[in-house]
Amino acid sequence: MHEFSIIDLHCHSSASDGALSPTEVVEFAVSRHLKVLALTDHDTIDGIPQAQAAAELAGLQLIPGIEISTSWRNFQIHVVGLFMDPQHDKLQELLARQRQKRDERAVEIGAKLERLGFADALARTKEQAAPGAAITRGNYARFIVSTGACQTSDEAFNKYLKRGRPAYVNTQWGSVAAAVETVAAAGGVAVLAHPRRYVMTNTKLRELIADFKAAGGEALEVASAQQRPADRDYLAQLCGRFDLLASAGSDFHQAGVWRDLGFNLQLPANCTPLWQSARWGERFSVHDQRRSAAAQPST
Repeated sequence: MHEFSIIDLHCHSSASDGALSPTEVVEFAVSRHLKVLALTDHDTIDGIPQAQAAAELAGLQLIPGIEISTSWRNFQIHVVGLFMDPQHDKLQELLARQRQKRDERAVEIGAKLERLGFADALARTKEQAAPGAAITRGNYARFIVSTGACQTSDEAFNKYLKRGRPAYVNTQWGSVAAAVETVAAAGGVAVLAHPRRYVMTNTKLRELIADFKAAGGEALEVASAQQRPADRDYLAQLCGRFDLLASAGSDFHQAGVWRDLGFNLQLPANCTPLWQSARWGERFSVHDQRRSAAAQPST
């Protein structure tokens, strides 16, 4: 039977393609009895200040995070960064590049959807998103559902938006190594997100993890909300093989049965959770110092 955990290190808000505002994500996390939450929106940290303010009021530990889109051997790979300094120059440079690529991709996807009969696809998707949000395929999936063409976001992805489907756009993101190096430079911890969700052989997955580790990556997302026990056990074994810490994240976007916050995130016993490592304590200490300094009145 699936259970709920008190730590969730991967979720999204309306700052990217989540359905809830950063404040609402925090409130929902509290309702699920979470104690630690990382907000990891796609290629943006714009939701962090709002989420941090809500978390402080609610007594929840909020970790600033991001989910960075990268390219590796023609696969789109996601790297989660935790605990970064949001003002670091290298992080700000990466965010600017990612935003430009996302804006360009959003225009291309919108044009493809219009050719498929979805009138004013980009404009209507932006209307449904939060002001200034980075438009992702998740936003488009929600728009497609709103038209009645599909019943669920997963159906919209499978029919229109994933690789090989008619509205897919093959974007060349930066490298995995560049994302990991940027997270490290900004004082953060790099986590390889949902490794089993990439459609690749075990050999290629091990090669990806080796490259991630060589670049300075520190953890694998071993536990995800939608996952078979055998996949979780295999990823735990890979943590040992590559000397990586284990992370857990629901990849929450909206309320639902299978990707609920904190849902089904228990880690196997044969791996070291990120939050039980010395690295966790170090990063949390720096994070707390940074927050304390930011809260001091200027003189």
